[in-house]
Amino acid sequence: MISVLKLCNAIISQVVKAVVVGLAFLMVITICWQVAMRFAFNDPPSWTEEFALLLFSWSMLLMLAVGVREAFHVRMDILVERMPAGGRQWLESLICVATLAFGVYLAIAGVDYVREMRGSSSAAMGYPIALLYSAAPVCGGLICLFSLERLLSFVAPGDSA
Repeated sequence: MISVLKLCNAIISQVVKAVVVGLAFLMVITICWQVAMRFAFNDPPSWTEEFALLLFSWSMLLMLAVGVREAFHVRMDILVERMPAGGRQWLESLICVATLAFGVYLAIAGVDYVREMRGSSSAAMGYPIALLYSAAPVCGGLICLFSLERLLSFVAPGDSA
């Protein structure tokens, strides 16, 4: 079971990384357009800052989830590294459970917030503001998937079927 989850998560992770590269590219183009319009015509478009914020929010939250899968998220390893192997595995499992719980919370609270914001629109562009806030439940769902994979790899490290 864990090998299927690892394969699915590897595919999801690669897709998320490709999406983030696209978002970053769009964000750079948007900011360059804003700067060019400001310096060339002293008239920056009002929508560029808001669009860049939308792209930045999505890219950061998506990469936060990938950071959980690939373990490059911010954490303190000094305590974990000094523990004996059995304690280290127990602590890593506990961290994975806490991360999974955070992912569940973020997904549920994010869905609730998106529902509350339904009907609202952004100030400059007029897009549904739920588009911005929906990054939270997507991130929470991905964190759940990725931390579940890590947890299962600590609980049943030999299980690959």
